[in-house]
Amino acid sequence: MDHGEFARGIERLWLEGQRRSNLYTADLEVGVGLESRTARDRYDFHGLARGTHPYVVFQYTLAGWGSLTDAHGRTMRIDPGSFFVACIPSEHRYFLPAESPVWRFFYLIIRHPFADGRVRRTLGTGPAVHPAEPNHAFTASLVRLWSAVRRGGLDELATERNIIDVALEHERLVREGRPGQDAGERLLASVREHLAAHPGQAIQVEDLAADAGLSRSAYSHHFSKLTGQPPARYIAQVRLEEVRRGLLEGEGTLAQLAARSGFADANHLCKVFRRHFHQSPGTYRQQMGG
Repeated sequence: MDHGEFARGIERLWLEGQRRSNLYTADLEVGVGLESRTARDRYDFHGLARGTHPYVVFQYTLAGWGSLTDAHGRTMRIDPGSFFVACIPSEHRYFLPAESPVWRFFYLIIRHPFADGRVRRTLGTGPAVHPAEPNHAFTASLVRLWSAVRRGGLDELATERNIIDVALEHERLVREGRPGQDAGERLLASVREHLAAHPGQAIQVEDLAADAGLSRSAYSHHFSKLTGQPPARYIAQVRLEEVRRGLLEGEGTLAQLAARSGFADANHLCKVFRRHFHQSPGTYRQQMGG
């Protein structure tokens, strides 16, 4: 199936559907849509300005193109046959740039603890924008959930199974792309590996620099040039994602999470968590049902 045929199929599925509203249950929410955006729409979304309730956005381009600036400050183009994934809240922005006349896409918005935790973890291993052929297993899982919600044909259990499929297929797709990582992505991966190899230790930039055989200033300059952010900021981001995973999975008290992820204590963890996510760890855990 070529992309044109795939796009026409999505249009037909949308017309065959009967509902625009989201699928709601006590523990999950799935919203679906098919939209076109042009310059007059001023389409521009910021991931820290859309509330504090965690959810995941998958958006697949059918025609035209849009852009996404990720948490590392890298701006990527989302062409037809490509998708982006974004977690709310997080530091990112997706928008229709001035050079693009139109952006036609379909999307899913998923609120579910497994999807939120799994996708955030996967985003730590690769870019947020990927090509996805119409026949790829990930694309098929995305369309399967999207069309079922549009038609209103899934019960809660089937919906949850489809959400899990989307999250796992996304993880597989990202894993397939790892051999093509650029230098910046490899550097980010090396930091994650270093932190994972030293659980509970308060790893500093000096430690990473020494491991790379560089001075602190040389390492920081190299890191910022390749990734678009200072290393200290990325270290904090990786630690916070570990905390979020622990909160989602109910792994111990705040003091235990702080010790395991390299924060000085629970108070330090709470201050950094609130500064980055605009809510306390306790509120986040309560919202996610942990």
